[in-house]
Amino acid sequence: MAKRPKLRRQLTLAVPAPALVLGFSALFLSCPALANQPAPKISASLDRHWTSNALDSEFAVADWYTLLRGSLRQDIGDDEANAGIAAEFQLTRHDRIAIEDDRSIAVSAHAFGRLSPTLELRGTLTWSAFSKGDHLEIGPLVIGTRALKQIAAAQVQMGVALDEVTALVLDLSNVFETTGRTRFEEDVIGPTRLDPDVNKFRLAARVMRTIGPLAAGGSLSALFASVEKLGSPPVSLSYALYGAQGELEMRSEAGLSVGMASGAEALRGAQGIYSEIRPAWNVKAAMPLPKDFELRGAWFGRYETGDSDDPLASWLHRAEVELGWKATGRLALSTGVYREVKQNLLMENEERGRGFYAQATYALSKPLSAVVRVDMSKTFKTILDIRERTTDVFIGLRAQI
Repeated sequence: MAKRPKLRRQLTLAVPAPALVLGFSALFLSCPALANQPAPKISASLDRHWTSNALDSEFAVADWYTLLRGSLRQDIGDDEANAGIAAEFQLTRHDRIAIEDDRSIAVSAHAFGRLSPTLELRGTLTWSAFSKGDHLEIGPLVIGTRALKQIAAAQVQMGVALDEVTALVLDLSNVFETTGRTRFEEDVIGPTRLDPDVNKFRLAARVMRTIGPLAAGGSLSALFASVEKLGSPPVSLSYALYGAQGELEMRSEAGLSVGMASGAEALRGAQGIYSEIRPAWNVKAAMPLPKDFELRGAWFGRYETGDSDDPLASWLHRAEVELGWKATGRLALSTGVYREVKQNLLMENEERGRGFYAQATYALSKPLSAVVRVDMSKTFKTILDIRERTTDVFIGLRAQI
């Protein structure tokens, strides 16, 4: 039997201040024009969860945890020129398995301007930090770990009206991710870097032509990820990802909306370790039904580079369906299922997952609502022969001001 993880043991890490974004925010908040603008938008939620698998692994340990989230957003200006700032945080605290506690904070600033009837510009700066608790399994032992990850991002978008019904959007962004040394519970192992620094540079162009309820067009994109070499063999690899697709969107007067995108993605790993072109697609639809029901669905296939246990990437194929019902003016019910297959490209492992959820939301008053939700999921990792089963139940309070 595996050793029980040590309870309520925390590793603390200092979070440095993001000088660029916070400085922009301070200047923005001191603007006299702010007094004539609407009040900031504030939202908060407090959820109490029970999970059957706090470690998210085949070593299932049940636990209760509390999740606190909050956000603030302030905008000034009008449709011709505006700017804004936003901030959000999230805290997770487990009753017993403290090694899985997480903390995160994010701040951002954006500005928009319509320079002419045919030209628009938008810029965004973002900084976020995550103190993530995790664990390392060594035989029958489970050792808690903690690492601080920071992400700084900048994005510029330009919109050009080519004619009365055709628009071109150019997108340029750069994201830098850095992760500090991983610290181990009880200092059983000295602080060690387990995650490399990553810089992601992306270019994209999208053109859409809208005629009545129908919009059609296409897009091109290129993503270049430069990954620090760490470990031997390296824990992660640099890559280039190219995409091209045609798009079609339709919305009827009855409320039916359908969006389709189909094309191809080409992924090339560092030093030619992997190179392949695969078809990529994304289909989504929403349809209102009688008696205040609504049916939504999505189906897509694409390369997954952000959430993959593989050193390079995975191929993700997922389908999901959701049914919602506005039962009364205060009560809303929804339920959904999903199924996905994630193929790790270099590890040759396949993760097969499926899940179900049911949720009820009741408006207690104008800003406050109560939520009850059940999530159930199963994942099978073929080569590793790992089966993960998780049930998560929570009741929460959410407020928007």
